[in-house]
Amino acid sequence: MGTPTKAEIVKLATEKWHADQLKKGNPAFDIEPEISELREGGYLSLAQSELMRNPNHDEWSGYNERIEDFQENLDEEMQQNDDKLKTVLDDILNFDDLLLIANKGQGKTNALKVLSSELRKLPNTRVIIFETFPKFCLEFESIPFMKIHNGDVTETKHTIDLESYFLRHERDYSVLRGQEIKEALCKNRDLIFTLEITDIERIAFFIYSIVNYFYRKAYLRLYKKYKKTERVVFIIEESQNVFDSSTISKKLFNRLRKIFSEARNLDLHFVMCSQRLQDLNTKIRGRTRLMLGNVSLDDYELKVRRLLRNSKHRTEILNFERGTFLYTATDTIIKFPKFETQEKPYELIYKPKPQPQEENESWRDSIPKQKKKPSIWRRILNIFYPIRFNPRNRQEPQNHEDDDTDNALLASNDEELDEALWM
Repeated sequence: MGTPTKAEIVKLATEKWHADQLKKGNPAFDIEPEISELREGGYLSLAQSELMRNPNHDEWSGYNERIEDFQENLDEEMQQNDDKLKTVLDDILNFDDLLLIANKGQGKTNALKVLSSELRKLPNTRVIIFETFPKFCLEFESIPFMKIHNGDVTETKHTIDLESYFLRHERDYSVLRGQEIKEALCKNRDLIFTLEITDIERIAFFIYSIVNYFYRKAYLRLYKKYKKTERVVFIIEESQNVFDSSTISKKLFNRLRKIFSEARNLDLHFVMCSQRLQDLNTKIRGRTRLMLGNVSLDDYELKVRRLLRNSKHRTEILNFERGTFLYTATDTIIKFPKFETQEKPYELIYKPKPQPQEENESWRDSIPKQKKKPSIWRRILNIFYPIRFNPRNRQEPQNHEDDDTDNALLASNDEELDEALWM
Protein backbone atom coordinates (compact mmCIF):
# COMPACT_ATOMS: atom_id res chain seq x y z
CA MET A 1 0.00 0.00 0.00
CA GLY A 2 1.09 3.51 -0.79
CA THR A 3 -0.35 5.49 2.16
CA PRO A 4 -1.83 4.43 5.52
CA THR A 5 -5.59 3.65 5.32
CA LYS A 6 -8.31 5.17 7.48
CA ALA A 7 -8.77 1.88 9.34
CA GLU A 8 -5.06 1.75 10.20
CA ILE A 9 -5.15 5.32 11.46
CA VAL A 10 -8.27 4.73 13.59
CA LYS A 11 -6.84 1.49 15.00
CA LEU A 12 -3.58 3.13 16.06
CA ALA A 13 -5.42 6.19 17.43
CA THR A 14 -7.66 3.92 19.51
CA GLU A 15 -4.61 2.10 20.92
CA LYS A 16 -3.08 5.41 21.95
CA TRP A 17 -6.39 6.47 23.56
CA HIS A 18 -6.54 3.23 25.61
CA ALA A 19 -2.88 3.74 26.65
CA ASP A 20 -3.63 7.23 27.93
CA GLN A 21 -6.70 5.95 29.83
CA LEU A 22 -4.54 3.29 31.47
CA LYS A 23 -2.03 5.94 32.60
CA LYS A 24 -4.90 7.91 34.16
CA GLY A 25 -5.99 4.82 36.14
CA ASN A 26 -9.09 4.16 34.04
CA PRO A 27 -8.45 0.93 32.06
CA ALA A 28 -11.48 1.06 29.72
CA PHE A 29 -10.51 -1.75 27.35
CA ASP A 30 -14.11 -2.62 26.65
CA ILE A 31 -14.99 0.92 25.55
CA GLU A 32 -14.48 2.08 21.98
CA PRO A 33 -13.99 5.88 21.70
CA GLU A 34 -15.92 7.90 19.14
CA ILE A 35 -14.18 9.26 16.04
CA SER A 36 -14.97 12.81 17.15
CA GLU A 37 -13.32 12.13 20.51
CA LEU A 38 -10.20 10.80 18.83
CA ARG A 39 -10.11 13.82 16.53
CA GLU A 40 -10.59 16.35 19.36
CA GLY A 41 -7.97 14.62 21.50
CA GLY A 42 -5.44 14.78 18.65
CA TYR A 43 -5.08 11.00 18.46
CA LEU A 44 -5.96 10.77 14.77
CA SER A 45 -3.34 13.29 13.64
CA LEU A 46 -0.74 11.74 15.94
CA ALA A 47 -1.45 8.25 14.59
CA GLN A 48 -1.34 9.43 10.99
CA SER A 49 2.03 11.18 11.50
CA GLU A 50 3.48 8.12 13.20
CA LEU A 51 2.37 5.83 10.42
CA MET A 52 3.89 8.15 7.79
CA ARG A 53 7.22 8.19 9.65
CA ASN A 54 7.19 4.50 10.40
CA PRO A 55 10.16 2.83 8.59
CA ASN A 56 8.07 -0.35 8.33
CA HIS A 57 5.60 1.46 6.13
CA ASP A 58 6.11 0.51 2.49
CA GLU A 59 6.32 4.01 1.01
CA TRP A 60 8.76 5.40 3.56
CA SER A 61 10.70 2.19 3.72
CA GLY A 62 11.41 2.57 0.00
CA TYR A 63 12.31 6.23 0.49
CA ASN A 64 14.81 5.38 3.23
CA GLU A 65 16.30 2.67 1.08
CA ARG A 66 16.72 5.14 -1.77
CA ILE A 67 18.43 7.59 0.60
CA GLU A 68 20.76 4.87 1.85
CA ASP A 69 21.59 3.77 -1.71
CA PHE A 70 22.28 7.37 -2.73
CA GLN A 71 24.58 7.89 0.26
CA GLU A 72 26.42 4.64 -0.47
CA ASN A 73 26.87 5.61 -4.12
CA LEU A 74 28.07 9.08 -3.11
CA ASP A 75 30.58 7.64 -0.63
CA GLU A 76 31.79 5.18 -3.25
CA GLU A 77 32.17 7.95 -5.83
CA MET A 78 34.11 10.14 -3.37
CA GLN A 79 36.36 7.20 -2.50
CA GLN A 80 37.05 6.55 -6.16
CA ASN A 81 37.80 10.26 -6.70
CA ASP A 82 40.20 10.23 -3.72
CA ASP A 83 41.94 7.17 -5.16
CA LYS A 84 42.33 8.95 -8.51
CA LEU A 85 43.75 12.01 -6.75
CA LYS A 86 46.21 9.81 -4.85
CA THR A 87 47.33 8.34 -8.17
CA VAL A 88 48.02 11.85 -9.48
CA LEU A 89 50.09 12.71 -6.38
CA ASP A 90 52.09 9.51 -6.69
CA ASP A 91 52.76 10.22 -10.35
CA ILE A 92 53.98 13.74 -9.55
CA LEU A 93 56.49 12.51 -6.98
CA ASN A 94 57.61 9.34 -8.73
CA PHE A 95 57.40 9.93 -12.46
CA ASP A 96 56.56 13.17 -14.26
CA ASP A 97 55.60 16.75 -13.59
CA LEU A 98 51.99 17.91 -13.97
CA LEU A 99 50.47 20.57 -16.22
CA LEU A 100 46.85 21.74 -15.85
CA ILE A 101 45.20 23.30 -18.90
CA ALA A 102 41.73 24.92 -18.79
CA ASN A 103 39.91 28.11 -19.65
CA LYS A 104 39.73 31.00 -17.22
CA GLY A 105 37.21 30.37 -14.45
CA GLN A 106 37.29 26.56 -14.76
CA GLY A 107 38.87 25.91 -11.35
CA LYS A 108 42.61 25.69 -12.10
CA THR A 109 43.61 27.67 -9.00
CA ASN A 110 41.21 25.67 -6.83
CA ALA A 111 42.72 22.43 -8.20
CA LEU A 112 46.23 23.71 -7.41
CA LYS A 113 45.12 24.53 -3.87
CA VAL A 114 43.76 21.01 -3.36
CA LEU A 115 46.93 19.44 -4.78
CA SER A 116 49.17 21.74 -2.71
CA SER A 117 47.25 20.95 0.46
CA GLU A 118 47.56 17.20 -0.14
CA LEU A 119 51.27 17.49 -0.96
CA ARG A 120 51.90 19.41 2.26
CA LYS A 121 50.51 16.48 4.25
CA LEU A 122 53.16 14.12 2.87
CA PRO A 123 56.30 13.57 4.96
CA ASN A 124 59.62 15.01 3.88
CA THR A 125 57.98 17.16 1.19
CA ARG A 126 58.30 20.93 0.75
CA VAL A 127 55.90 23.04 -1.29
CA ILE A 128 57.08 26.34 -2.82
CA ILE A 129 54.31 28.36 -4.51
CA PHE A 130 54.78 31.15 -7.05
CA GLU A 131 51.86 33.40 -7.97
CA THR A 132 51.55 36.67 -9.86
CA PHE A 133 48.04 37.43 -8.60
CA PRO A 134 47.22 37.36 -4.86
CA LYS A 135 45.06 34.25 -4.51
CA PHE A 136 47.11 31.79 -2.48
CA CYS A 137 48.31 34.49 -0.07
CA LEU A 138 44.68 35.36 0.75
CA GLU A 139 42.78 32.07 0.51
CA PHE A 140 45.14 29.22 1.34
CA GLU A 141 46.15 27.42 4.54
CA SER A 142 48.27 28.80 7.38
CA ILE A 143 51.50 29.20 5.44
CA PRO A 144 53.93 32.14 5.29
CA PHE A 145 54.05 34.29 2.17
CA MET A 146 56.57 36.83 0.98
CA LYS A 147 55.92 39.70 -1.41
CA ILE A 148 58.53 40.26 -4.10
CA HIS A 149 58.27 43.86 -5.24
CA ASN A 150 58.88 45.13 -8.74
CA GLY A 151 62.24 46.65 -7.76
CA ASP A 152 63.56 43.46 -6.16
CA VAL A 153 64.69 42.05 -9.53
CA THR A 154 66.86 44.56 -11.34
CA GLU A 155 68.66 44.60 -14.65
CA THR A 156 72.43 44.69 -14.25
CA LYS A 157 75.23 44.97 -16.77
CA HIS A 158 78.29 45.45 -14.56
CA THR A 159 79.96 43.65 -11.70
CA ILE A 160 78.45 44.75 -8.39
CA ASP A 161 78.91 44.14 -4.68
CA LEU A 162 77.43 40.71 -3.97
CA GLU A 163 77.00 41.01 -0.21
CA SER A 164 73.43 42.33 -0.33
CA TYR A 165 72.22 40.22 -3.25
CA PHE A 166 70.44 36.87 -3.31
CA LEU A 167 71.67 35.91 -6.78
CA ARG A 168 73.99 37.69 -9.22
CA HIS A 169 73.73 36.64 -12.86
CA GLU A 170 76.56 37.67 -15.12
CA ARG A 171 74.36 38.96 -17.93
CA ASP A 172 71.11 40.69 -17.21
CA TYR A 173 69.37 40.45 -13.83
CA SER A 174 70.04 40.39 -10.10
CA VAL A 175 67.66 39.42 -7.29
CA LEU A 176 67.87 41.72 -4.27
CA ARG A 177 66.86 41.22 -0.61
CA GLY A 178 69.12 38.19 -0.37
CA GLN A 179 69.20 38.03 3.44
CA GLU A 180 65.41 38.09 3.67
CA ILE A 181 64.94 35.36 1.06
CA LYS A 182 67.63 33.29 2.73
CA GLU A 183 65.94 33.41 6.11
CA ALA A 184 62.51 32.77 4.60
CA LEU A 185 63.66 29.59 2.84
CA CYS A 186 65.80 28.33 5.72
CA LYS A 187 63.23 28.86 8.50
CA ASN A 188 60.03 27.80 6.70
CA ARG A 189 59.24 24.42 5.25
CA ASP A 190 56.58 25.72 2.84
CA LEU A 191 56.41 29.20 1.36
CA ILE A 192 54.38 31.39 -1.01
CA PHE A 193 56.07 33.99 -3.21
CA THR A 194 53.63 36.65 -4.38
CA LEU A 195 55.33 38.34 -7.32
CA GLU A 196 54.52 41.99 -8.01
CA ILE A 197 56.99 42.11 -10.92
CA THR A 198 55.67 43.73 -14.07
CA ASP A 199 57.52 42.03 -16.94
CA ILE A 200 57.75 38.38 -17.85
CA GLU A 201 61.53 37.99 -18.07
CA ARG A 202 62.13 39.25 -14.55
CA ILE A 203 59.35 36.98 -13.23
CA ALA A 204 61.03 34.03 -14.96
CA PHE A 205 64.43 35.01 -13.59
CA PHE A 206 63.22 35.19 -9.99
CA ILE A 207 61.57 31.77 -10.22
CA TYR A 208 64.74 30.45 -11.82
CA SER A 209 66.84 31.83 -8.95
CA ILE A 210 64.78 29.96 -6.33
CA VAL A 211 64.69 26.74 -8.36
CA ASN A 212 68.43 27.02 -8.98
CA TYR A 213 69.12 27.23 -5.23
CA PHE A 214 67.25 24.00 -4.52
CA TYR A 215 68.85 22.37 -7.56
CA ARG A 216 72.39 23.10 -6.37
CA LYS A 217 71.52 22.05 -2.85
CA ALA A 218 70.03 18.72 -3.98
CA TYR A 219 72.94 18.12 -6.38
CA LEU A 220 75.56 18.65 -3.67
CA ARG A 221 73.62 16.51 -1.20
CA LEU A 222 73.65 13.69 -3.72
CA TYR A 223 77.34 14.26 -4.48
CA LYS A 224 78.26 14.26 -0.79
CA LYS A 225 75.99 11.26 -0.10
CA TYR A 226 74.13 13.01 2.71
CA LYS A 227 71.47 10.97 4.44
CA LYS A 228 69.10 13.91 4.71
CA THR A 229 66.92 14.23 1.62
CA GLU A 230 63.79 16.18 0.80
CA ARG A 231 61.32 16.41 -2.03
CA VAL A 232 60.52 19.90 -3.29
CA VAL A 233 57.41 20.63 -5.34
CA PHE A 234 57.18 23.98 -7.17
CA ILE A 235 53.61 25.18 -7.74
CA ILE A 236 53.63 27.75 -10.56
CA GLU A 237 50.53 29.76 -11.39
CA GLU A 238 50.39 31.15 -14.94
CA SER A 239 53.36 29.02 -15.95
CA GLN A 240 53.45 30.52 -19.44
CA ASN A 241 55.23 33.49 -17.79
CA VAL A 242 58.19 31.19 -17.10
CA PHE A 243 58.08 28.55 -19.81
CA ASP A 244 56.77 30.58 -22.72
CA SER A 245 58.50 29.72 -26.00
CA SER A 246 59.82 33.24 -26.45
CA THR A 247 61.26 33.25 -22.90
CA ILE A 248 62.71 29.77 -22.45
CA SER A 249 64.40 29.82 -25.86
CA LYS A 250 66.62 32.76 -24.90
CA LYS A 251 70.21 32.02 -24.03
CA LEU A 252 69.73 33.60 -20.61
CA PHE A 253 67.35 30.79 -19.58
CA ASN A 254 69.29 27.85 -21.01
CA ARG A 255 70.20 26.84 -17.47
CA LEU A 256 66.54 26.85 -16.38
CA ARG A 257 65.72 24.48 -19.22
CA LYS A 258 68.60 22.24 -18.17
CA ILE A 259 67.42 22.25 -14.55
CA PHE A 260 63.89 21.34 -15.63
CA SER A 261 65.22 18.37 -17.59
CA GLU A 262 67.27 17.03 -14.65
CA ALA A 263 65.05 18.06 -11.75
CA ARG A 264 63.20 14.75 -11.36
CA ASN A 265 66.48 12.94 -10.71
CA LEU A 266 67.00 15.20 -7.70
CA ASP A 267 63.43 14.99 -6.30
CA LEU A 268 62.47 18.41 -7.65
CA HIS A 269 59.01 18.49 -9.20
CA PHE A 270 56.82 21.05 -10.98
CA VAL A 271 53.03 21.46 -10.89
CA MET A 272 51.96 24.14 -13.35
CA CYS A 273 48.82 25.57 -14.90
CA SER A 274 47.99 27.66 -17.94
CA GLN A 275 44.99 28.58 -20.08
CA ARG A 276 46.44 27.38 -23.38
CA LEU A 277 48.63 24.40 -24.14
CA GLN A 278 50.17 26.25 -27.08
CA ASP A 279 51.60 28.97 -24.83
CA LEU A 280 54.21 26.64 -23.34
CA ASN A 281 57.40 25.55 -25.02
CA THR A 282 57.30 22.06 -26.53
CA LYS A 283 60.42 21.03 -24.59
CA ILE A 284 58.53 21.78 -21.37
CA ARG A 285 55.01 20.47 -22.02
CA GLY A 286 56.39 17.32 -23.66
CA ARG A 287 57.95 16.29 -20.32
CA THR A 288 54.78 16.68 -18.25
CA ARG A 289 51.61 14.71 -17.67
CA LEU A 290 48.48 16.60 -18.67
CA MET A 291 45.31 17.30 -16.76
CA LEU A 292 42.78 18.95 -19.05
CA GLY A 293 39.65 20.87 -18.10
CA ASN A 294 37.25 22.78 -20.31
CA VAL A 295 39.72 24.09 -22.90
CA SER A 296 39.27 26.75 -25.55
CA LEU A 297 38.00 25.68 -28.95
CA ASP A 298 41.15 27.01 -30.62
CA ASP A 299 43.40 24.98 -28.34
CA TYR A 300 41.17 21.94 -28.82
CA GLU A 301 41.34 22.09 -32.61
CA LEU A 302 45.09 22.71 -32.80
CA LYS A 303 46.44 20.46 -30.02
CA VAL A 304 44.03 18.74 -27.65
CA ARG A 305 41.90 16.81 -30.13
CA ARG A 306 44.96 15.07 -31.57
CA LEU A 307 46.27 14.25 -28.08
CA LEU A 308 42.93 12.72 -27.09
CA ARG A 309 42.31 10.78 -30.29
CA ASN A 310 42.35 7.49 -28.33
CA SER A 311 40.51 8.78 -25.26
CA LYS A 312 36.93 7.78 -24.51
CA HIS A 313 36.32 11.31 -23.16
CA ARG A 314 37.60 13.20 -26.20
CA THR A 315 34.16 14.64 -27.04
CA GLU A 316 33.17 15.46 -23.46
CA ILE A 317 36.01 17.78 -22.62
CA LEU A 318 34.45 20.88 -24.18
CA ASN A 319 31.44 20.47 -21.86
CA PHE A 320 33.27 19.82 -18.59
CA GLU A 321 31.87 21.60 -15.56
CA ARG A 322 33.97 23.82 -13.32
CA GLY A 323 36.46 21.77 -11.29
CA THR A 324 36.29 18.72 -13.58
CA PHE A 325 39.52 17.58 -15.25
CA LEU A 326 40.63 14.70 -17.44
CA TYR A 327 43.87 13.06 -16.31
CA THR A 328 45.31 11.84 -19.60
CA ALA A 329 47.80 9.38 -18.07
CA THR A 330 44.98 7.10 -16.91
CA ASP A 331 42.15 8.57 -19.05
CA THR A 332 40.04 9.17 -15.94
CA ILE A 333 37.90 12.12 -14.87
CA ILE A 334 38.75 13.78 -11.56
CA LYS A 335 36.45 16.25 -9.81
CA PHE A 336 38.15 18.62 -7.41
CA PRO A 337 36.05 19.71 -4.43
CA LYS A 338 35.91 23.37 -3.52
CA PHE A 339 38.92 24.18 -1.35
CA GLU A 340 37.88 25.49 2.06
CA THR A 341 39.95 26.31 5.12
CA GLN A 342 39.47 28.26 8.31
CA GLU A 343 43.09 29.40 8.38
CA LYS A 344 44.80 32.10 6.36
CA PRO A 345 48.39 32.69 5.22
CA TYR A 346 50.48 35.26 7.06
CA GLU A 347 53.06 37.65 5.67
CA LEU A 348 56.72 37.40 6.64
CA ILE A 349 58.07 40.63 8.08
CA TYR A 350 61.84 40.86 7.96
CA LYS A 351 63.53 42.42 10.97
CA PRO A 352 67.25 43.05 10.44
CA LYS A 353 69.53 42.13 13.29
CA PRO A 354 70.95 45.14 15.17
CA GLN A 355 74.65 45.69 14.68
CA PRO A 356 76.64 45.40 17.93
CA GLN A 357 78.47 48.55 19.01
CA GLU A 358 81.62 48.73 21.09
CA GLU A 359 81.07 50.25 24.51
CA ASN A 360 84.36 52.16 24.62
CA GLU A 361 84.01 53.66 21.17
CA SER A 362 84.90 57.35 21.27
CA TRP A 363 83.58 60.11 19.05
CA ARG A 364 86.89 60.24 17.22
CA ASP A 365 86.59 56.57 16.24
CA SER A 366 83.23 57.23 14.63
CA ILE A 367 84.73 59.77 12.20
CA PRO A 368 85.51 58.07 8.86
CA LYS A 369 89.21 57.97 8.21
CA GLN A 370 90.53 59.50 5.04
CA LYS A 371 92.43 57.33 2.62
CA LYS A 372 96.16 57.82 2.67
CA LYS A 373 97.39 59.59 -0.45
CA PRO A 374 99.96 57.72 -2.51
CA SER A 375 103.51 58.98 -2.31
CA ILE A 376 105.10 61.09 -5.08
CA TRP A 377 107.13 58.07 -6.15
CA ARG A 378 103.96 55.96 -6.53
CA ARG A 379 102.23 58.67 -8.53
CA ILE A 380 105.20 58.94 -10.92
CA LEU A 381 105.17 55.15 -11.45
CA ASN A 382 101.43 55.25 -12.12
CA ILE A 383 102.01 57.76 -14.91
CA PHE A 384 104.56 55.63 -16.75
CA TYR A 385 103.26 52.17 -15.81
CA PRO A 386 99.50 52.56 -15.34
CA ILE A 387 98.53 48.92 -15.85
CA ARG A 388 101.14 47.47 -13.57
CA PHE A 389 100.96 49.90 -10.65
CA ASN A 390 97.52 51.48 -10.76
CA PRO A 391 94.97 49.33 -8.87
CA ARG A 392 92.11 51.12 -10.62
CA ASN A 393 93.18 49.73 -13.99
CA ARG A 394 93.35 46.16 -12.80
CA GLN A 395 90.54 43.92 -13.96
CA GLU A 396 88.74 42.37 -11.03
CA PRO A 397 87.80 38.69 -11.40
CA GLN A 398 84.21 38.06 -12.42
CA ASN A 399 81.88 36.82 -9.69
CA HIS A 400 79.43 34.15 -10.76
CA GLU A 401 76.55 32.50 -9.05
CA ASP A 402 78.41 29.18 -8.80
CA ASP A 403 81.48 30.54 -6.97
CA ASP A 404 80.18 28.96 -3.78
CA THR A 405 80.49 25.44 -5.19
CA ASP A 406 84.01 24.90 -3.83
CA ASN A 407 82.95 25.90 -0.32
CA ALA A 408 79.84 23.73 -0.58
CA LEU A 409 81.92 20.72 -1.56
CA LEU A 410 83.96 21.16 1.61
CA ALA A 411 80.83 21.21 3.79
CA SER A 412 80.68 18.33 6.28
CA ASN A 413 76.99 18.58 7.21
CA ASP A 414 73.73 20.00 5.97
CA GLU A 415 73.99 23.23 7.99
CA GLU A 416 77.41 24.04 6.52
CA LEU A 417 76.03 23.27 3.06
CA ASP A 418 73.21 25.78 3.56
CA GLU A 419 75.69 28.41 4.75
CA ALA A 420 77.98 27.82 1.77
CA LEU A 421 75.15 28.11 -0.72
CA TRP A 422 74.00 31.43 0.75
CA MET A 423 77.36 33.17 1.12
